[in-house]
Amino acid sequence: MGVVQISQAQGRVPVTVFRLQDRINLGNFAELEETAKEEHNNGMRDMVMDLSQTVSLTSIGIRAIVVIHKMLSADGKKHLKIANPAQYIREMLDISGVTQYIEIFDTVDQAVASF
Repeated sequence: MGVVQISQAQGRVPVTVFRLQDRINLGNFAELEETAKEEHNNGMRDMVMDLSQTVSLTSIGIRAIVVIHKMLSADGKKHLKIANPAQYIREMLDISGVTQYIEIFDTVDQAVASF
């Protein structure tokens, strides 16, 4: 099984949901970045990253989130939202400054509705 399960959601706009599996670390961050790049090249514009199944996130995982955010926000708008992080992951994202640029929601539905 890969690092991400992809599904689609429909809010006001179509949204791609990436449900990250297990840990995001040095061993699998490149797969996450490459999958996002492929989806973007295939037309994905808005993404929710669901962290409900993510048990840990290393600094390279945070870097992957930032890289994906930069790719999606080339037009200056916010096209990446995060949903369902564990409290300690939410704190890591806050301390690292990610939450200044990427909104975090308690549920995927709330994140999808925010677009």
